[in-house]
Amino acid sequence: MQRTPIASAAVLTLFATTASAGDKEDLIALDKQWAETVMKGDSSAAEKILADQILSVTEQGVGGRQEELASYKAAPAGTRYEPTDYKVTFINPDTAIMTHGTKGPDAHYSMHVWSRKGGKWQVVATSTTPMKRASASR
Repeated sequence: MQRTPIASAAVLTLFATTASAGDKEDLIALDKQWAETVMKGDSSAAEKILADQILSVTEQGVGGRQEELASYKAAPAGTRYEPTDYKVTFINPDTAIMTHGTKGPDAHYSMHVWSRKGGKWQVVATSTTPMKRASASR
């Protein structure tokens, strides 16, 4: 009798791990899609990825959805988005914290909190921190 609950728990644990691995890849793909919309200055496409009650922290301060969307300006032609070092930590099956860096002229670190509601992932909080530039004298 005791084997059934243990076996069930093991199967559920394996399933949860597998689901999170797929969710991790989905979130990374969504993050890259979000970046592409921002680089094109396409606020309407980005709106689908941002939660209505998003909290945004940037060099300019703390804002919400309106401030986040207003900051999106098309990048100069040829500008590439190069994310690095993605890390995704699941707080529960429907909440994840993502961090990564970027390369290029606007190099920065990002932290995003993703929430899944009704099967759809959206960013509920985001923060960016510019990377320090290496000193020219070094």
